[in-house]
Amino acid sequence: MKKDSQQQARQVLTVAANVFEQLLNERSQQLGQSVQVLAADFGFRQAVATSESATIQSVLENHGSRIEAQLVVLLDPQGNLLASSRRELSEDQLSPLLQAAQQAAFSRHSAIFPLDGQAYQLVLVPVRAPNIIAWVGMGFVLDETLALQLKAITGLDISFIQYQTGQEIHLLTSTLSNQSLSDLLPETIALTELTNDPSASQDQRYLTLSRPLEHADLWALLHLPNSRWLQNYQSMRSQLVGIFGVALTVSLLAAFWLGRSITEPLQKLSKFARQLGEGKATPALPKARGEVGVLSKTLNQMQQRLAERERLLIEQAEQDPLTGLANRSAAERWLKNYGRQQAGVLLLLNIRNFRHINDAFGLDTGDQLLQLLAERIRQLAPAPLFSARVGGDEFLLIYAELPTELTAVTAPLQAAYQLQHSSISLQLTLGYYRFAVPIAEPLVVSTLLRRVDIASAAAKQLSEGVAGYQAGQDERHLRELTIIQDLPVALAANTLSICYQPKVSLQHQNCLAAEALIRWQHPSLGFIPPDEFIRLAEHSGHIQLVTDWMLSKVITQAALWQSSHPGLKLAVNLSPLDLIDEQLPTRIQQLLNQARVSAKVLALEVTEGAVMQDPERVIRNLHQLAALGVELAIDDFGTGHSSLAYLKLLPVHEVKIDRAFIKDIEHNSDDELIVEAASRLAKGLGFQITAEGLENRAGLTKLLALGCDTVQGYYFAKPMPATDFDHWLQQFQQTGADYFSEVNA
Repeated sequence: MKKDSQQQARQVLTVAANVFEQLLNERSQQLGQSVQVLAADFGFRQAVATSESATIQSVLENHGSRIEAQLVVLLDPQGNLLASSRRELSEDQLSPLLQAAQQAAFSRHSAIFPLDGQAYQLVLVPVRAPNIIAWVGMGFVLDETLALQLKAITGLDISFIQYQTGQEIHLLTSTLSNQSLSDLLPETIALTELTNDPSASQDQRYLTLSRPLEHADLWALLHLPNSRWLQNYQSMRSQLVGIFGVALTVSLLAAFWLGRSITEPLQKLSKFARQLGEGKATPALPKARGEVGVLSKTLNQMQQRLAERERLLIEQAEQDPLTGLANRSAAERWLKNYGRQQAGVLLLLNIRNFRHINDAFGLDTGDQLLQLLAERIRQLAPAPLFSARVGGDEFLLIYAELPTELTAVTAPLQAAYQLQHSSISLQLTLGYYRFAVPIAEPLVVSTLLRRVDIASAAAKQLSEGVAGYQAGQDERHLRELTIIQDLPVALAANTLSICYQPKVSLQHQNCLAAEALIRWQHPSLGFIPPDEFIRLAEHSGHIQLVTDWMLSKVITQAALWQSSHPGLKLAVNLSPLDLIDEQLPTRIQQLLNQARVSAKVLALEVTEGAVMQDPERVIRNLHQLAALGVELAIDDFGTGHSSLAYLKLLPVHEVKIDRAFIKDIEHNSDDELIVEAASRLAKGLGFQITAEGLENRAGLTKLLALGCDTVQGYYFAKPMPATDFDHWLQQFQQTGADYFSEVNA
């Protein structure tokens, strides 16, 4: 109501302001018509043309007094003042007004401008004969008399002010009392904001609206007395407060009475809703009447729908979307509940080489094959107690007892499948594990699944594809997990070490090379064989960390030995995964640059099998390494399945014959023949021959006869730490001939 009252007052003020502006415009038009009459007078134009000053002055005074004009002026076209009713006027004061009139290009020009502390409404009209020979103007002062006239018409109090930004307000005239002016004027500094949005005084007695008066410094303030609207509002407010008070009292009494009648049903509904939100099972609410009955019925329906939705969510969360079988989560929950009271056996089926099926026939065909396999699992006889798809191509079956014939489980599943006009037969592996009761704890359930997974992994290594869990395999699995977890930490902490085994030249009977071998003494597991943790590093993706650590340490050690043992070359074994790493040559070059050593201090050993994994990429990487100046060697030659076609393409410098053919060569003629054939083949391809695993002097004699270039084995030295190897080198320089004494003799 207050806003409505204020809006009405603003509308009245806006209408009155429009009337005010219209009155000023009409006054300007009337004044302009009078001046045009004067400018059109023939005698006046003749007096102006002939410069008759007396006649001009007389005419101006007569016309000015006729319309009660307070200001009459005559200007020549150049702006010179020819005549004026006010002697104190100067040409400079009227020059801006004349320029505006000349630029307007109208028959007359009206303006309101300040002059000697007063505001004038002036109209200029050109005097033509026929060209403009002068400008004649008449004007009125915007004084209190005019303000009172306008107030009588508009009902507004009017103030004319002069104001420049940053300066004090100069009052020209006003219809307000001095006291009212002192309250209002300080509040009207932001005049531009009051042109559209009137402002109320602090005592709410007036609403003030501003209007610019053509000149930038002149403003009219229109004040509307607000007492009438304030009184109406205050009277209506008092009435409404009384009405509201009575209505509130009645409402409170009615609410109190109604509240007592519905408190108990609402408390029951509230308790039901709280238990429903907590997921607790609650009996259905009794029927009730009215709104409480509607709410009770709604809550009962909500309980039923929530129960149904929860059932669907659990079903979707525990179902494999592809095959429709249960998933791993469902298997864990079912196994936990079943194992509380009964023993059983877990069977884990896995499709051998399923990735090749996807590669050959496409992923869609692979998915269809999994769906058909799941359908056959549902039709198995004897039927499992529970079946689930727990991985990409892994299916878990749970029986109360291990089937007498496991082939009764696998045979119908391996029979040919007809897909895309092709017959696809599967090869399945089966791992199983018997469990006893109870197995209620989730940790134990996960242990059972891990053990059957271990059995499945063992089955994949067997040709028959069937294996059961054996005691101790779990400990080995935990050991492997520990190794995989601790290896990156050990590498970062530099707790691994490197041993060096000499490689002795048979021709020169000296040692200018050694093989670097990594060693790990685990704080809890003890010594871990390199073959074990290297294999696990390859499977877990940590092999690059091992290789980078090994290369960094070996190259740093080679740089340290260049002064004491110049020309010493250190060999490092590479993993098959290292050979397909296209960034390996770049990292080796960076390590050599950091150590400031030549690539000739480093040799890299690779196996035949590693080359055969991805020949094109491996050969490309080996050529890049050879281009750096690194020597390359084929390790364990004779034990792999390499192709001679690829062997001749490899940029290798050395072939290392595996120790399996060397350790008993003095007693085994077959080993001697193999070493002789391998030596001739390697020599024919231009490779150096290194024999690994020499353990006695008799074997040394055989290797010399077979043309081997370099020998490595326990006969000369076992792998030893860098300090011991340094000491051994110094001794070998003095006593090396003793190893060859009987051979030379």
